[in-house]
Amino acid sequence: MGGTTTHRVAVFTVLVSLFSSVSAMTVARPVAAGVATSNLSGKTNTPNTTLNLRSCAAATCSVLRRIPHGTWVSLTATSGDWFRTSYGGATGWVSSWYVLLQGTAATSVTRGSTSRKMVSYTFDAGADLGYAGQILDFVRNNGVPSSFGMTGRWAESNPTYVQRMANEGHHVVNHSWTHDSFTGVSTGRGALSPARRTEELVATNNKIVSLTGKTTKPYFRPPYGDYNSSVLRDIGANGYSRNVMWSVDSLGWKGLTAAQICSRVVGAMDADAYKGNGYIILFHVGAQSQDANALSCITNALRARGFGFGTVPQVIAP
Repeated sequence: MGGTTTHRVAVFTVLVSLFSSVSAMTVARPVAAGVATSNLSGKTNTPNTTLNLRSCAAATCSVLRRIPHGTWVSLTATSGDWFRTSYGGATGWVSSWYVLLQGTAATSVTRGSTSRKMVSYTFDAGADLGYAGQILDFVRNNGVPSSFGMTGRWAESNPTYVQRMANEGHHVVNHSWTHDSFTGVSTGRGALSPARRTEELVATNNKIVSLTGKTTKPYFRPPYGDYNSSVLRDIGANGYSRNVMWSVDSLGWKGLTAAQICSRVVGAMDADAYKGNGYIILFHVGAQSQDANALSCITNALRARGFGFGTVPQVIAP
């Protein structure tokens, strides 16, 4: 009997552990309880049927109204995969999977003008603090205005560094809140709904504005570089007209040494038809990457070739 009881306790403990793990995976995606939106609209997309306006943000909530296919709706808040809207005198929630956000789709940018010997250093900050301080010291001491792809979580954890970036003349790009793939390609977890994409964008921008007084609009860098036409549509509808990609990835995040990173970046520019004019270079601040330690080598090489440096807006300007 004693052995059986011990076995049952062990099994129960394992089941609790598994349940906790599954629960953690289930709740990992949401940013928060939702965000308020402004100037956001959509068009219901339910061919041959209607879209239910529900009393709360769940499929089990009561139906207040039925909205015909193709109806324009004003979207005032998010909650998970749901948008809040009003129709027929009632205010409630609709599934964002059946709403096409309206606006001008964003344009992807991979480099600036090829007629100017100018490049942009961009540093993605999505995980640990890493070499952020060393990078900021370097770009300040060497007169290299840069752009930082910032997640909301990183900004929330490192507010003084975000403020320093802004105070020292650098540019902050919206890099989502959680660094979750908007398409699901790199994570294998499926695409984010329009409401969750909106929440990622708005929550991050709200955090950056609260710290710096400056908006991240209209610049967005997609986590993992994952995007498609629906992402360009949804970020454009939220005021992000520039989907900032890159000309060359240092691959420091893959474990390259500082010397290898320098050789890769400078070599890619030398091999380019325009010798790297207008290049947007992707680096990372995290401790996993040796990008920070490659900056001196890269900067010296580029200055010897007559290059200047600027933020993404400066480099892509006409």
